Amino acid sequence: MAITKTKFINYIRCPRYVSLDDIKKEKLNSVVTIEEYKKEEESYKMIELLSSMFDENGNDLIDITNEHLETMLPYYNEVELLAGHLAPKYFDGTFKYSKTTYNQESFDAIIDNIRYICYVDIYNENDNGFNIIEVKATTTKKYLDLGTKENSIFKKDEKGIYRLLEDLNLNIEKYMSIETYEKEKAKLFDKFTGPGHYVYDLAVQRFIIESDLKQNKDKRKVNYYLATLNSKYIFDGTYENDKPKYDEIDGEDIISFIDMTSITEKMMDKIALDAKTIENYITGLHADSVPLGQYCEYKKVTKCKYCNICWSILPEKHSILSYMDNHHGFKKDNVKYTIFDLINSGKVSMLDIDETYLNREKNIIQRKALETNNPYINKKKIIDGIKQITYPIYHLDFETFPCPLPRFKGEKPYTQSVFQFSLHIEKEPGKCDKEKDHYGYLAKDHLDHREELIKYMCDLIKEGTVLVYNDSFEKTRIKELSEIFPEHKEKLLKINSQIFDLMNIVKTRSKMYENLGYDKKEAKMINYYNPSMDGSYSIKKVLPVFSNLTYQGMEVANGVEAMVTYAQFPKLTKLDYEHKYQKLVEYCQQDTYAMFKVLDGLRKII
Repeated sequence: MAITKTKFINYIRCPRYVSLDDIKKEKLNSVVTIEEYKKEEESYKMIELLSSMFDENGNDLIDITNEHLETMLPYYNEVELLAGHLAPKYFDGTFKYSKTTYNQESFDAIIDNIRYICYVDIYNENDNGFNIIEVKATTTKKYLDLGTKENSIFKKDEKGIYRLLEDLNLNIEKYMSIETYEKEKAKLFDKFTGPGHYVYDLAVQRFIIESDLKQNKDKRKVNYYLATLNSKYIFDGTYENDKPKYDEIDGEDIISFIDMTSITEKMMDKIALDAKTIENYITGLHADSVPLGQYCEYKKVTKCKYCNICWSILPEKHSILSYMDNHHGFKKDNVKYTIFDLINSGKVSMLDIDETYLNREKNIIQRKALETNNPYINKKKIIDGIKQITYPIYHLDFETFPCPLPRFKGEKPYTQSVFQFSLHIEKEPGKCDKEKDHYGYLAKDHLDHREELIKYMCDLIKEGTVLVYNDSFEKTRIKELSEIFPEHKEKLLKINSQIFDLMNIVKTRSKMYENLGYDKKEAKMINYYNPSMDGSYSIKKVLPVFSNLTYQGMEVANGVEAMVTYAQFPKLTKLDYEHKYQKLVEYCQQDTYAMFKVLDGLRKII
């Protein structure tokens, strides 16, 4: 069986994971089969890919299905192959890489009677030694954003490879203070940060490789790199044989290489300690419950696969996690308690902690609403919010495909490529028919239909209010489209100026209410809360409060399913395509009609 890189990353979470994974001691120095390794690594890589794809809506992906993974697998394979094709431009020597694990270079070592094994995405041998290049379907943005607004802690060398300022022997103080530099660099050593997650992965790989080399008395020099998608790359729309051609554009390649040799070197002692910890977990196997903590990654795509077991101590409804902003912790008698402190001490429901812990007024409101089973309503703020809306109202929603590789001209890696919109037009208060007043557009295939979509949307939207739910998403998409299609820029930016966020009324928006004359304290306070919302202002939690409209039983019932359905279009039979197409139309239509029902419900309660 052996311990693979993925098993290592999961086993170090906590001692219970090892036990629940049914470790057999006698198998720990056996050889893992290629099939076993490939299945495990591909699954983990897909989860990482989904994590990058859905940074904006990560919580929607807690329950990942094989269907989601299968949809994304071709994109990850393509990223790996692109990295392999581009590597000779940046590195000398010979290369070994493949989309199949079987053909990749492997390393293994036996440490304290346990076998560790890893395969390498790109193995690059040269006169000085060799390079290990690990391909990650995330983007350089995670790394280039480390630093200040003006300067990153990474800079390209003469070959175009990103390196730390200190590794380039540059004067750090020319770019930022030493304190800022060290603070930002520290995030690379924290596996629970976005960039740190991938660096820890590479460090585990280095630990296994260097253990192998040491045991074989191999003293070759090794350097370690991450290959990521280039967040600065803008696709020019060139196609060859019906496939995008990702040539260098304005000095940027689709893949960037980041030197992590010095960082991973500093992590070797930590990884060795982690290996010892895992060994102790294996030696002292027990399935007893352990304290919950950050390592569970409960609200991330990369959450522990045994969360359903360990987190079952929380009630399904009104758990302590339902308190808004619980990640900031709670205070009592000037002592701060994290959410994990409270859960591990047995406080698992909202009512398990008394009000002396609740130092945020919104949490006190939640508590009282639950105790009395009555909603909290600030009628005056809701009335003043609704007054900001002019008629007709265009209830608008987009569906997008955040493809790792840009598909169309003007897109970058992970651009949220708009393939559908839904629009319900409410001409006067409370008057909107789900069918008769609905308009929409859904791309019929994977060709570029964005301009057609834009034109139709611009023809439909005239004077009035464009109502959305969580406006940053729609505003960003419209702004992106206005840059890609400058001939429609004026109309698109006009639509952007008409956008109003329904969440401003349901929840609040401080700046808007301050402009309406409210003091800062009341402006930032929530406008409405119903205990059935369970701490969430997502449209799917808010809708049942104001309507009997439901997503339950819908074949396409959330944004992830919508994305997967669209991705499957080319593979469907004619009959299945027609069926799925209609289900996707119905889902997006439900989203915009839901906004109408919520607004109408707010009107009725005031």
